[in-house]
Amino acid sequence: MRIPGVQIEKPKSLSKMVSEQIKDAILSGIFQPGDKLVETTLTESMGVSRTPLREAFRELAAEGYITVVPHKGAHVSLVSEDEVLDIYAITSVLEGLATRLATPNLREGRANERLHAFFEQLKRRHEHGEVDAYWAANRDFHRHITSACENSRLQGLIGNLRQQIMKTRVVTLHAPGRLDNSMAEHEDILQAILDGDGRGAEHLVIRHLEIQGKFVLDLIKKSPENASIPVAERD
Repeated sequence: MRIPGVQIEKPKSLSKMVSEQIKDAILSGIFQPGDKLVETTLTESMGVSRTPLREAFRELAAEGYITVVPHKGAHVSLVSEDEVLDIYAITSVLEGLATRLATPNLREGRANERLHAFFEQLKRRHEHGEVDAYWAANRDFHRHITSACENSRLQGLIGNLRQQIMKTRVVTLHAPGRLDNSMAEHEDILQAILDGDGRGAEHLVIRHLEIQGKFVLDLIKKSPENASIPVAERD
């Protein structure tokens, strides 16, 4: 018999913890695009058996972080320019829509206070030149806006796309020249929201992500591989 309204949170499985550690290593640049993930090395360094590691590989492959080829093993995934174009094109439109819907809900109350708090955090990280912390604050700023749109299906779609954008992080991990412009774009987005200009805020978010997508593509074109490179986040 089911007990209505009662849910017991399950502890994370070992394979989930392993997959999160490998994912963090990919996003931080410890594992580079195309690197082979050697099972024996990972089992020894992480202190786990092959079973949870292989389960973790399946999870990471499903999310697109790695590619597993039978009889050849696992490698950190590469991604084409077309894939980056597709991801940013779709995300920009959906996040723009979410921003327009959220604008009336962000102009007062607790939602407005949190919006200002996230923006101030973003501003501080920019002023101090804390690149990784800036992009983490950036993620929180956009996530808060999306959460205020009051459309769970739209939030789910954006969340899934954000996970895919996250995979492009390796491309922009150490690339200079984007922080100042990104900060200026966020200032414009905030002002449009505070002015109650939902359509204007929507346009600015779309433009913001289009610029970021172009930035990632330019980095890919300058890379030695040129044709395919890993997907990851920086907006």
